[in-house]
Amino acid sequence: MRRLLPLFVTATLVAAACGSDSDSTAETTATTEGQPAAADAPGETTPSSTDEPGATVPESTEPAAPAVSAAELAATGPYAVGVTTRALPEGGDVEIWYPADESTRGGTDTYQLRTYLPEGLAGLMPADLDDSLTIDATRDGPAAADGPFPLVLESHGAAAYRQISSNLAHHLASWGMVVAATDHPSRDTVNFINGTTEGQPPAVEQLRSMQTLLGSLDGDPILDGVVDAGRVALGGHSAGGGTVAQLAAEDEGILGYVSYASDLRDVVPDVPSLFMAGEDDMFVEVANTEAAFEAAPSPSWLWVFADTGHQAFPDVCLIGGGDATINEIAVEIGLGDFVDEGLRQLASDGCDEPNRPVQEVWPGIFQGTTGFYRWVFGIDPEPVGLDESVVTTGVTVTSK
Repeated sequence: MRRLLPLFVTATLVAAACGSDSDSTAETTATTEGQPAAADAPGETTPSSTDEPGATVPESTEPAAPAVSAAELAATGPYAVGVTTRALPEGGDVEIWYPADESTRGGTDTYQLRTYLPEGLAGLMPADLDDSLTIDATRDGPAAADGPFPLVLESHGAAAYRQISSNLAHHLASWGMVVAATDHPSRDTVNFINGTTEGQPPAVEQLRSMQTLLGSLDGDPILDGVVDAGRVALGGHSAGGGTVAQLAAEDEGILGYVSYASDLRDVVPDVPSLFMAGEDDMFVEVANTEAAFEAAPSPSWLWVFADTGHQAFPDVCLIGGGDATINEIAVEIGLGDFVDEGLRQLASDGCDEPNRPVQEVWPGIFQGTTGFYRWVFGIDPEPVGLDESVVTTGVTVTSK
């Protein structure tokens, strides 16, 4: 698989991704493991009728059936997706995925990993080396007219970049959300490789700047009126999980957060949360994520995926189409002698055997994430897709 990003990640990723454990405990419900199944919709009650003219029809006391099923949330949503780039006032680009007008359906957007490498390293890559990732989205297409849509701010992990979770961002945008991500100079790919992460602004400051930017788009040719700045939630992978927990704990108005393969970093936000982890993660032990869930207040959910590693949550495993090994790539660009065993393991953690293909894991990740955000945003009055059997097998779900 042509995965260049993990090639340059050193053992410091472990320190960046892991935070301190909490001694707090929380009561949880019984765990469930399931096969693919749709949500069990609450029963609908048909109002009783009467033959008397003008009789009053009693209102049902039963809850209405949910608008969507758990299985539906795992699939692409009803919206076409657009993607555009904006700049933060202090510098740095923001990638924004959004629900788009139906006329844009069928478009694609592609990025190359070499875009996010230092110029010297990018120049070593052969022109025919496939380091691309493509999603079904139209660059700068018109937005859907029925906004505004709630906002999800994403935070990437160490040695990563703003587009690294493009597939998840696309999925959420297809379900009527705006997703924004930026590069964190304190740990992004270029600064990580160059050894220039020290002294950079904290990643939480870029999240705050993004929130300000997305809340002040009046007059923007594409995004004017598209973002509901009053409904904001967060998501972060690895080190990004600690960043979103910090923002949720320090800033008012955050409705909830999703943490992938991470922990709480000594903060305990008092908002709803969803934690996801790979049972076979070699860099952030599942026990760290479990401890974060135990420390978090209710309501909270913990999803643990069997046969799944650290890199199953972002796009790393599918860059370049998955047709070469990390060692072959290292040799191809002249860096084979610099890849130690730790880096080899990191490169394959979640991508290669014994981990199952990420295409089998993503439907469950998408289902749980989408259901959680829809609930905290008030789209669904009750959580959908968080406690039912999930579309991905081998997932243990715990809630409180």
